[in-house]
Amino acid sequence: MARKRTVVVAGGGIGGIAVAAGMAARGLDVTVVERARRIGTGGSGLVLQPNGVRAADALGPRIGARIRAAGRAARPGEVRVLMDARGRVLAEEPVGGDAGAPQIPVLRAALHRALLDEALAAGACVVLSTAVTGYRVRPGHVAVTLSDGTVTACDALVGADGIHSAVRARMLGDGPPRYRGYTSVRGRTTGSALGQRGHVVNGRGIQLFTAPVGGDTVYWTAKITAPPGVWPAKGPAGARRALLDALDGWYGPVVDLVRAADPADVVVTDIHDRDPVERWVDGRVALLGDAAHPMVPALGQGANLALEDAAVLADVLASPAPVGEALAAYAGERVERAAAVVLASRRQGDLDQGDGAAAERDRNARFASAGRKDADAGGITGWRPRPCRRGPGGPRAGGPAVPVSTVPPVPARPALARPSVTRTKKEATVMEAPHIVLISGSLRPGSTSDRVAQWCARQCAEQGASTRVFTGAEIEFPAYRPGLAGTHAAVTGFLSALRAADGVILVSPTYHATVSGLLKNALDYVNDIDGPVPYLQGRAIGTVAVGSAAQGAVSTLATLRTIGHALRGWPTPVGAAVAAAPEPAGGDGPGPDAQRLAEMVAQVVWLSGTRAGRGGPVLEAVA
Repeated sequence: MARKRTVVVAGGGIGGIAVAAGMAARGLDVTVVERARRIGTGGSGLVLQPNGVRAADALGPRIGARIRAAGRAARPGEVRVLMDARGRVLAEEPVGGDAGAPQIPVLRAALHRALLDEALAAGACVVLSTAVTGYRVRPGHVAVTLSDGTVTACDALVGADGIHSAVRARMLGDGPPRYRGYTSVRGRTTGSALGQRGHVVNGRGIQLFTAPVGGDTVYWTAKITAPPGVWPAKGPAGARRALLDALDGWYGPVVDLVRAADPADVVVTDIHDRDPVERWVDGRVALLGDAAHPMVPALGQGANLALEDAAVLADVLASPAPVGEALAAYAGERVERAAAVVLASRRQGDLDQGDGAAAERDRNARFASAGRKDADAGGITGWRPRPCRRGPGGPRAGGPAVPVSTVPPVPARPALARPSVTRTKKEATVMEAPHIVLISGSLRPGSTSDRVAQWCARQCAEQGASTRVFTGAEIEFPAYRPGLAGTHAAVTGFLSALRAADGVILVSPTYHATVSGLLKNALDYVNDIDGPVPYLQGRAIGTVAVGSAAQGAVSTLATLRTIGHALRGWPTPVGAAVAAAPEPAGGDGPGPDAQRLAEMVAQVVWLSGTRAGRGGPVLEAVA
């Protein structure tokens, strides 16, 4: 019988316990080493986004089920309320999306408990009151030094020991993390007048977030612009009192929410992150979660990305590949994805904070215009695990292989025609999960162009791509002039999203048989993308004209293709002209508009996946 692969996990946080549960379920011999005397007693709550829920399902169906039971899954049609400090509603943001992978607010202690139970049940060992202080990579093993002076040998070491990781310090020696200009005060309250709906409340220098976690309990986080060290020095009770003083004049139920919180449950943390790095692996040692990619909480993705890391790492270490190759594959799959989320979170944090009257007005106006809090969340939460890899012996001796994706099924849609694509064996090996940016050229909120862009985004996600949709309201930029992008935050975010894209889909209404001026002005800013890959060089460009006039649609598509070529992209052979967003197909199947739109999307996804796999343009991909 083959010897089990042995793994030591440094750190018993959410990422560490999750990867331990996933590896133990796959038949590995796992030991978690945690410096604290108890696991999972700190913090208030967090929100598992659809990507984090899919990652939990990928770790194992029991884990996904336990997490759903521990939290409160958002219901179809549910919204969270965006308001100003006086209680004026700015927008209602939909949060009840994918029924298979819903948004799940959950108390940290409950999530930790669920993960720990599954790790122990699968056979993982947990050592408390002990820390990993160092390591040495030896031929055939890792020598791990513990805080009690002992040295233990294992096949692989996972550094999941947080933002101040000792494993990272040994691997990279890159110093302390960087303070980002604000602190967070977190707590939980039962019986709030705000009820079981989420809220985001904007004030001057403070943004307060709430989420219901079930049982009439709400967890809340106040992010406060402040110098470093000021709020943590107050202690939990002092910070709660100071927060109540700072909320003087705010909407009454919000103030009461903080007043009713138990000071013993309050946690105060200065917010830090690190610049992304390319190196996560040192031979048989890998970083995970905050040890690899600490990020600010503006997009609520810290725990979600740790679960993604855990799903991928558990899968590769259970494969027959040598440890070094398996860890290199893990890093190859995770580094760029995590870097993009770290930077997107940092950008969103900068938008969320600021203690001046102008910053407060800008945030409120952005909420009201966009109808949502976060600019970059859509493409991030669309992440999906890859198909499974077989481990030696499967998850249990003689058992079946554990699939990376065990997401509960979503309601079936009628099949849409996909283009016939012939791939060589070499080409098939370089396909990667691409990232697609979709841009709508209509300023009217909820326009047909916006709905078509969202439909295309869902199609991309069903084919494994991540997406980011820019509605017309988000690209209402000043008239283009060179250099403006460097001083305009929204334009900077737009260009950053395009730089990260493997493909782009342009959706324009057929205004007077041409492309909307709004879209043309936004694309003019692409002139400011320089560097080794300027403009949209090498990206697949999908084109959609929205309107009822056939001749106008033909002219609009031709103009969109011309723009795509001018930006050095590669327009797909198929463009689509539609009068409306496709509806769910009836008994006769999808109509011709939906078929053509789906064919265009599939071409963009395939070409973009080839580009993602090769790390550059695909010149010969389209015949």
